[in-house]
Amino acid sequence: MRRYAAFDPPEYATWSPLPDVMQDYRNCIEKDPERRRRIAALTPEQHLGLYRGMLRNRLFDTMLKRWTRQGVLSKAWLGTGEEAVTIGAVHALRKGDMVGPMIRNAGAYHEMGLQLADMFRTYLGTKDSPTEGRDLHLGSLSHGIVAPISMVGSLVPVCAGIALAFKIRDQDHVALSWAGDGTTRSTDFHEGLMSACTLKVPLIVIVQDNQIAMGTPH
Repeated sequence: MRRYAAFDPPEYATWSPLPDVMQDYRNCIEKDPERRRRIAALTPEQHLGLYRGMLRNRLFDTMLKRWTRQGVLSKAWLGTGEEAVTIGAVHALRKGDMVGPMIRNAGAYHEMGLQLADMFRTYLGTKDSPTEGRDLHLGSLSHGIVAPISMVGSLVPVCAGIALAFKIRDQDHVALSWAGDGTTRSTDFHEGLMSACTLKVPLIVIVQDNQIAMGTPH
């Protein structure tokens, strides 16, 4: 296998697990019997699928970071360190479900079927990108992906509307979106959840507690 320095950084070559982190992870699994049962039921192929997805997500971020440092891009939005919450959630979905990712949940794109090449083309703003160079916020309704919105939290009511459409059409699907802990302060977040609860629609919102709100510790 040919090795590329950009995709083989030193921290991977010398990496070793932190005992405290691994123990916290194990405790999180063990304290919930249902969670423990579901994880134990995963097949080797499912484990490999989750790993492939997280690896794709990390390599995508690595390339964007490299391009930013080289001046190819002026900026990039990364989800480094938060891959699992994206990949794991998408792998639990079924065909016909919809996702509304934040920009840090770019891993949802390729796990929903978009090609990495199209994701890179969108960042480069080329004519042959899915958005034809008009927007860096990538989406594809044919793949079940609603394009993210810069105002984080705004996709919660959008996905609530999609979930309502599923309910009205009597379709056995769900709408999934993500939000950070800082986003829980936004009006859109609460209006979307209140609407979903009142209308009893199949909406899932995952709150990622990264303790950051607009770059300030929350």
